[in-house]
Amino acid sequence: MALRAFTPRPSPIQPSSTKSPHGMPRTSRFAALALLAAALPLSGQVSAQDAKDTISTRDGRKLRGVEVTEALSTVVRYKRKSEQGELQSSMVTEIEWDGVPDSYSTALGALRAGNFAEAANQFLDAAGKVQRAPLKAECEFLAAEALARGAGKDAARAQEAAQRLEQWISANADGLRLPDAMLALGGAQTAAGSSEAAEGTFKKLGDEAIARGWSQIWTARAKIGLARAQLARGDFGNARSTFRSTIAAAQSLQSADHVDPEIVQIEAEALVGTGDSLVREGKFDDALNYFRDDVGRKATNPAIKAAARAGEGEAIFLKAQGAGNQTAELRMAQIAFAEANLLDTVGGETTAKALYYSGLVVLALGAEREGANFKQRAMEYFDSVVREYGDTRFATLAAEELKK
Repeated sequence: MALRAFTPRPSPIQPSSTKSPHGMPRTSRFAALALLAAALPLSGQVSAQDAKDTISTRDGRKLRGVEVTEALSTVVRYKRKSEQGELQSSMVTEIEWDGVPDSYSTALGALRAGNFAEAANQFLDAAGKVQRAPLKAECEFLAAEALARGAGKDAARAQEAAQRLEQWISANADGLRLPDAMLALGGAQTAAGSSEAAEGTFKKLGDEAIARGWSQIWTARAKIGLARAQLARGDFGNARSTFRSTIAAAQSLQSADHVDPEIVQIEAEALVGTGDSLVREGKFDDALNYFRDDVGRKATNPAIKAAARAGEGEAIFLKAQGAGNQTAELRMAQIAFAEANLLDTVGGETTAKALYYSGLVVLALGAEREGANFKQRAMEYFDSVVREYGDTRFATLAAEELKK
């Protein structure tokens, strides 16, 4: 039987079809591969000559019953009996791999459960059992990528993931997953605190995308990654410049008759990131004006409106916090976060931010203004962030509040 691999990209604003018992959308965020098990293999593995892979393309074709013999960053080669063929990698949207061992299926289950360490171990086990080079490279990449997803904000684990990804890139310098690996590597380096190294990785990804003729969306992905790294390093001016460049790149990829959800998400993150850089720099009034006037009043996408409202709330709250937690300002922030949560129908980083700061607002207001159970209510907000949005940066912050 076959198992399918998809490649959507990370964004703080991602759609989800499920909701928590509290009505909050569930989502999963990071630079990563989302995988769907089509069926469990009956025999554990299939020899190369019996392989029946399926390749799906951007123009809607499905090449069934083929054996992928080579999967490179620019071309995917295959054969069907005596027929030889190839496709530009940029045309391939999906490969449904045949001949995977049971551990591959176990790894997929671990990913769905958020057990990334177990997923990495099982993918490595699968890599040791498959015979075909392209499938082995796929399993090894997924193992390294799972480590990166599981690292979160743990610098030591992120560094380990970065080392694994570097090893994969060194061994697969022209592999199909090369751009994915570079994207994941940059994210892991950022999380590990190696922001300068991350900037170099993302710049190289952008250069390689042009040199190798990869899809233009890789340019936007590289730019947003670079902006994140600059923001993490405290290089606020350059981060804002890169966010603006990302917005332009994303808008250039859109057309009136075709809207790519990922491009919309990249543009949304870049719009929000510009304001976030002002918040982190302590320019709260500038951030408030930006989110309210430059984004909120002009945006037509509900996800962007929600993100802008959450940005307003953050700026108001942090300014109020510095001024002694004045009631009027805290209430304004509280309303902004509640509206952001309602507007963010897709769920993700925006909802996580709104819930996390809602908890902080309740704590700041205290028993006199929020009632005797204010701490319990605040903890419920933090708990929701950890349980429902565990792969966002706010989950780590919320977990720290729960320990206090």
